Amino acid sequence: MPKDQRDAATAIRRTALFRTLPPAAVARLAANATTLSLPRGKQVCRSGERCAGLYIVLSGRIMLSVGAPPGESKVIELIGPGGHIGLAAAAHGVPETVTAETLADSSLLLIPRETLLDCAAANPEIGLQLVAALSRQVCGLIADIEAFSLRSGRERVANYLLQIAAGPGARQRPLTLPAKKSIIASRLSLTPEYFSRMLHELIVAGAIAVDGRQITVLDPGRLRDSSH
Repeated sequence: MPKDQRDAATAIRRTALFRTLPPAAVARLAANATTLSLPRGKQVCRSGERCAGLYIVLSGRIMLSVGAPPGESKVIELIGPGGHIGLAAAAHGVPETVTAETLADSSLLLIPRETLLDCAAANPEIGLQLVAALSRQVCGLIADIEAFSLRSGRERVANYLLQIAAGPGARQRPLTLPAKKSIIASRLSLTPEYFSRMLHELIVAGAIAVDGRQITVLDPGRLRDSSH
């Protein structure tokens, strides 16, 4: 197997979506995959355009948004290494409904739609993994609708910080927000001003400390209380 295919196979095996696939299935995906290196501010795919396939994020950070910038777009997700883009559009063969843009220099692995579907048809385990991934996306969207409709801004901010803190081990350890505050605010369906005000309230409550994009969880218990 050529080096580029070996590298692609290694990247595929490290992705949660394909971690349990047998070697033969991984090799088949890797044989037709292409590695893309994109600078910051580059669009990976655009809403309304046909999706070339499934993109796996190897490094960097990708922002998914809907609507037309500037000022009218809504951030719906931030995708880091190990995540993927374009699964729904690739699986259904329909135009993309979101625009994906790099927030940092990024490396992605593109698996063409035809290869993905051919491998799924030949290997039921791939099909099950794709169904599970799509189901997780639906559950995530439902959770977002619940949060945006029924939770206060302070609850949304506190819950988001708890998610990126990754458990109680993050106490007193600085965390870096994955994007600038205006992007995080859009992800939480808040204005930048309101997001900053909620951070200030959590600072006053003694739950967190903030230094630019660096967040330190001082009191996880107070932060959890604010998330309900």
